[in-house]
Amino acid sequence: MRDDTLYEDADVSEALKRLPPKVYDDRAFRIKRALDVTSRQQILPKEQWTKYEEDVRYLEPYLKEVVRERKEREEWDKK
Repeated sequence: MRDDTLYEDADVSEALKRLPPKVYDDRAFRIKRALDVTSRQQILPKEQWTKYEEDVRYLEPYLKEVVRERKEREEWDKK
């Protein structure tokens, strides 16, 4: 999934902490599977690929909230 490949900066790390446990576990499984397949220099079987219509941005709502909160905090710190 697209959100699995985001660079893990402070905002993304905080958003990951807010994910429901099931979504977080699914993400960890996909990343572990990708690392395993890569280390064996293999390609994931086509039937296990994520289909375009199934590729949802599961992290986006949490990331938007984290960024909004950070910007609000920065505004308060300016005053």
